[in-house]
Parts: sequence; structure tokens; C-alpha cells
Amino acid sequence: MKKEIKIKAPAKVNIALDVLGVREDGYHEMRMINHTVALADELHFSLEDTGIVLSCSDPKIPVDAGNIVWRVAECLKTQFGVEAGVAIAIDKHIPSEAGLAGGSADGAAALLGLNRLWGLGLSLRELCAIGAKIGADIPYCCFKGTALVTGIGEIITPLKPLNRLSVVLVKPDIDIATPWAFRQLDAGKNTRHPDIDGVISAIELEDYDALRVCSGNAFETAVFEIYPEIRDIKEKMYDCGAVFSVMSGSGSTVIGYFEAEAAARRACTTFKQSFPHTFLTEIE
Repeated sequence: MKKEIKIKAPAKVNIALDVLGVREDGYHEMRMINHTVALADELHFSLEDTGIVLSCSDPKIPVDAGNIVWRVAECLKTQFGVEAGVAIAIDKHIPSEAGLAGGSADGAAALLGLNRLWGLGLSLRELCAIGAKIGADIPYCCFKGTALVTGIGEIITPLKPLNRLSVVLVKPDIDIATPWAFRQLDAGKNTRHPDIDGVISAIELEDYDALRVCSGNAFETAVFEIYPEIRDIKEKMYDCGAVFSVMSGSGSTVIGYFEAEAAARRACTTFKQSFPHTFLTEIE
């Protein structure tokens, strides 16, 4: 029987995201609180004689060296002298250019799946070190769970898991490329920095009022100025009963957290009327 492996690639969400500045190497120093949600892509791996064969359910996603999954496979083949090939099929559910690290989640799943398929025997930390050279969010997407993420994304400190709240994700018809968002942030003067330590404390105490005050995203000021409709979605989340809300990553997805699943379902129905890419999910 042909060896096949299936790996889920959950979306990454930021409860809080701060950008501390630009390092000498040109990368931005980050401090973030991340968690994963049940919304996920799914990657299917099977052995081939040679080469890399990539396919994706979303025709807009490249299936060549422009895809991070391809680059992960090519990196592992080259670094470890792997002669076997692989066919990888991506079943895409996470919207792209949405601030949900869909590409990095797929890249992390590729590392985990190929490590098993090709029998490389690499530890999680070894996989993360390889992933960090390909994409800054890949190390966290390998670890998953609630975590403090620092450096450029390669330093992961697990935190107490956030309660399994119901989560509504709203992705407007706006695609935001991360390099563009960083340029806006670097040019801005009124960046609001979230209280990362306050978020950690609020998670420990399960204090959602404090999370509402302390959480936030350093990209929000710049993004909201150009795209006020994203700010409007965040404000509407509170009108729908969210205990706290934040834009994830560099945008454009807005996340709303609800204690009551019924309220989350109502909010999801409301948002779907205007935004087809609205998802009801939960914290993993």
C-alpha cells in the first residue's frame, strides 16, 4: 500500500501583536501572544519516485516554487539528501493575505509531514530552526497552542491555554500583504502598543475585561487609517456581544471572542450577510 500521511494546518491568530523596531539585519523585532483555532487547511502527503508534485484546491495559490510548501520540501530534500519524491495536495480553507498565517501554517505542516514521510527523525526544535529560515511564523505554527512569541517569531514560550471561547473570524474583501503593512507601520507616528504583559496576566486570571483593555495590534492604527471598514468590523464585533476583539496579524481579518456560542452564531450570521468569508470556529 502506498504510504500516505495527512496533517492539519490550523490558522494562527494574534491576541496581541507588538512591533518593537527594526533590527540591524532588517527584520522587525516582534512580541506577540498567539493561539491556534480549529479553522485549518489539510495537507495530504504520498511518496513519489522523484521530484515534488504540488496541488491545491484553491486555484489562486501557486503550486511551484512560489509556494512555501514547495520551498520546505526542496529545502529538506537538498539538506538531507532525500532521493524519494513527494506528492502534496493542499485542501485550502484558511483565506490568504488575511493575517492568519495560512502559508506559514502550511509550511509548518509540510515540515511535520515530510519529517514522518521521509523518516528524517528530526526533533520539533530542529524542524523549527529549519522553518525559521523559510518563514518567520513557521516555528510557532509547528508548536501551536497559546504562546508568547518573540524575536522575529522564532522564540516560543508556551502560556496557559486560553479558554475554549467561540471565535468569529471576519475577512473583508481586502488583501493585505505583510511587507506593505510593515512599510505603513514604519512610516507611522501614532502606533498603539498593546500591553503584552497585561495580556499574559489576563489569560492567567481568565479576565476578559482586562483582555479587552490590554489586547491589540500595532498594525491596527496604520491599517485602520487606510481601510476604515476594518475598524468598523471590530467595533461591530462589540455590538454583537464579543468580550474582546482584535485584528490578526497584518490584517485584514478581525477576530471576535464570545463566551456564549449562541451569541457567536448570531454574530456569524450577521457578518456573513456582508462578508462571505466569515467563519465560526473555536480556540484549540
